[in-house]
Amino acid sequence: MKISKTILLFLILLLASCSNELEQESGLMPPASGQVTFLLGLQEDGTAVQTRNGEKEKIARMWYAIADDRGEILKPLYQKLEADFSKLTIEGLEYGDYTVVFLATTSAESDATINEPEQLSDAWLLNQAAKAPLDNVYFYKKIELHIGKEQAAESQTVTLERCVGRVDVDLNVSSDYMWRFIRKIDITFDNAEGIYTGLGANGEYSGTEGIESYDITESRSFYSLPSKEALSGFVTIESDRSDGTSFVHKYRFSNCKIEAGRISHISIDYRHPESLEGLLYIREEDFSRFGTDTMFLANEPRNIFYDNKHRSFYANAPLQVSISAEHQLQIKFFSPVTIHDVTILCRFNKISTEFLELAHFDAIYPFMEATFPLPVVSSDRTFTTSSGRKIVIPAQPELSGDDVTFIIRTEDPYMKKIEQIDSRWFIRFSAYSADNGHAYWRHMNPLLCRHGVALAINMAFMFSSEEFNTEMNKYEGKLKDNGGNAINLDALRQRIRSHGGLVLGCVSGVGGLGGGNTYGLADYCYTGVYFDATPLGSNPHNYPRQAMFHEYGHCLGYSHSSTMTYGDQWTVLCATVFVNMGQEGKLPICSKNIIANLPM
Repeated sequence: MKISKTILLFLILLLASCSNELEQESGLMPPASGQVTFLLGLQEDGTAVQTRNGEKEKIARMWYAIADDRGEILKPLYQKLEADFSKLTIEGLEYGDYTVVFLATTSAESDATINEPEQLSDAWLLNQAAKAPLDNVYFYKKIELHIGKEQAAESQTVTLERCVGRVDVDLNVSSDYMWRFIRKIDITFDNAEGIYTGLGANGEYSGTEGIESYDITESRSFYSLPSKEALSGFVTIESDRSDGTSFVHKYRFSNCKIEAGRISHISIDYRHPESLEGLLYIREEDFSRFGTDTMFLANEPRNIFYDNKHRSFYANAPLQVSISAEHQLQIKFFSPVTIHDVTILCRFNKISTEFLELAHFDAIYPFMEATFPLPVVSSDRTFTTSSGRKIVIPAQPELSGDDVTFIIRTEDPYMKKIEQIDSRWFIRFSAYSADNGHAYWRHMNPLLCRHGVALAINMAFMFSSEEFNTEMNKYEGKLKDNGGNAINLDALRQRIRSHGGLVLGCVSGVGGLGGGNTYGLADYCYTGVYFDATPLGSNPHNYPRQAMFHEYGHCLGYSHSSTMTYGDQWTVLCATVFVNMGQEGKLPICSKNIIANLPM
């Protein structure tokens, strides 16, 4: 009987041994003991602090620590934090209670000091900048964790919460055009020890410091660890006047309490001696404040660029200035180049006989379309006349285009070329019969419209130039009309100047179609007429340029029976001068790269 029990025990041990070997061979290892997985994310709350630019926040750096029930920081055998900070895995935690703390920031760099705590009560995050806030976004979270006797694996979702607040200084200006006067903004708090300087691993704030003369010019806001109580202080603003002189003004504020995850606002009524001026001064950096847009972007719909109300201009006036239906100043610039230092003079027809300085643009960018609010619409405004006199214009709540007359003044080289164009061609775009199954007509697209703008302006400028007219004199008696008669060159010049304009379209299967105002070219003709569309030194009379001037010969009323369409007369004359002027930089838009390099 005793022998039987011994044999039975041996068999049980043998089976257990075989079972373990089978598990190992099949790869079925039991879960690690004391394993916990944290799925990490950042607080998303409409009432809490967001990034200054409104973009979704992403963790750039993260720290964490695990403490036992005595508050001592542990070093588990296995820890893995994913590279994107989305998950932390810890293994080997024994039965008991733990505290896990997390600290993260969305800033790739920071002047703050991150200590490695040994106790949960140790300082962790320290702002060591003297008299300045911790101007970065930090997140913190403390999790209580229990590992049971069975040490079963578990997973927790952890949402890190902001441990800093944000202070926004809201400047109330008389108009958005006043921002150009502001040079520097500083903030100072009265309480020299009113703001915490550290955060412990246990989540408790410590240390105190003040803020003195902290520069917030660019952002007009800053991040900070919380304040102990509501604070007071002043905002110092350095400003310029139009004459170049400067002044400094201090604005008092009170009851500013900085709280974690919240935005505190300091509201200031900005005062400037020119607050009631009517001049609109727009810098390049101000475009984002207004409804600026770009014409002929890739996604612009056909019903926009085919509509004369939206997309049409005169070749000698590509910069359009008008009053919109909403009583705003409207700017459209039908050109692929940037111009600088543009002043808009305005005469209020029912009030003044003098022109006033209404707006100044540091720059107007290619194909810009924008509207700018006019302060004079809602309140009385003071303007400077072209003679230097000050005049007050009463509020114009119903201002319309009939109430004003505009003059554009600029010394920009591009606009000086435009001033030389002596023809008033009206340029617009059409689908023609593209939707009716026509053999040749096809749809334009925004990019071809841009090239069409350049083509029309360049061609109008060339015909107005001394270079073209001098070269055309050499063709006296060679240019023949439909009946074979010599064309009077002065009459031809007058016919070009008085031509009504072009309705640009696209064709396929032929190089072009033209006559009267109808002007259609193949897509490769729109893009192939620039001087650098062909190798240097090659024959300027390539097919796209031939088509360009051939179709314009039809627009002038000449048929194939004339020398104004086929042959080596009109099209050769025009193509040669066009290429030479482009190569010498004399055309308004010389290179194919000018449009090619623009964003679409």
